[in-house]
Amino acid sequence: MKINLLSAISFLFALLLLCSGYLSLQSVFITNAIESRLDYFSNYSAPAVRENDTKFREPNPSSLTTSAHQLNSFVLFSQWVSYLQNTNLESTHEIVLLSASSHIRPTWSNTYVELAKLSKDAQQAYQYQQLAILFGPYSPSSRLLYIDNTFTHWQNREVSHQIKASQSLIEITKIWRHRSSLNQMIAHSKGKQRLCNMLKFNELKVQACG
Repeated sequence: MKINLLSAISFLFALLLLCSGYLSLQSVFITNAIESRLDYFSNYSAPAVRENDTKFREPNPSSLTTSAHQLNSFVLFSQWVSYLQNTNLESTHEIVLLSASSHIRPTWSNTYVELAKLSKDAQQAYQYQQLAILFGPYSPSSRLLYIDNTFTHWQNREVSHQIKASQSLIEITKIWRHRSSLNQMIAHSKGKQRLCNMLKFNELKVQACG
C-alpha cells in the first residue's frame, strides 16, 4: 500500500513537472517571437503590422510561468502595434502589467524606465527614474531616460545634473549599438532641440536631429 501511494505521488509530481515544463517552454517561445517583432519594428524604417501580430495573447501576470521579461516585452509590443495602427492604448492597463513585472523582478531597471515614461504624475515618474538609475546605473535605457528627463526639464535641474547628462549624451552617442535607441529617444523627447544643439556643438550627428 505504501509502495502504491509513493508511486502515485511520484507520478503526480512528474506530471506536474511535465506540465510546468511545457508551459514554461511555451512562454519562452512566445517571448522570443515578440522580441523578434520588436527588433523588426525598431530597426526597419517603415515597419508594418502583420496579421499574426494581433494574435499574440496577453500574458497572465498571476501565472507561475509568466516572466517579468515577457510582461515588459508584451507592453512594448502593444505600444508599437498601437503606434503603427494609429490607435489609442490604455496606459492604465500597461501600468498594471509593468507593476506586476516589478513584483516578479523588483531589481530590473527596464521596468522602472517604462513606468517612468507612462506615469502622468511628475513626482511618481521621478521616483521611477531614481529606481531605474539605482538598479541599472549603466543600463542604456536608464541612461537615456536620465538624459531625456534632464534635457526636457533643463531649467529646473542643477548644474551638476546638466553636466552629467551632457557627458552621458556624448558618451552614448559615440557607441554605435545604442544609436537606434538614442534616435528614438531624441525623436520623441520634449527636449529635442536642446539635445540636438548639444550634439551639434560637439560635432556629433544623429539621424533624429536631421
